[in-house]
Amino acid sequence: MTGYQEGATIRQLAIKHRIGRVTVSKILKQNGVKMRGTGLTSQQLDDAERLYADGWSLAKIADRFSVDSKTVWNRLAERGVKMRDTHGRPT
Repeated sequence: MTGYQEGATIRQLAIKHRIGRVTVSKILKQNGVKMRGTGLTSQQLDDAERLYADGWSLAKIADRFSVDSKTVWNRLAERGVKMRDTHGRPT
């Protein structure tokens, strides 16, 4: 809990303790830890959109911003970004 309160991300704690991110979130919530905002800020989303247009994978973008690749996919799709399949073809 102190790691999260000192600025570590849920992802970083999951890796450190070799448990899933959902498990980390549950433990923090069960112990009354106030959760920080999750997802991407508007600036990060702007950057993610640019990186995706430059050919970056969702996984690489997700790693850069310490979020899940599904979060990146969902937020870009909400913006109307034309998404690619796993082979780089438009969906």
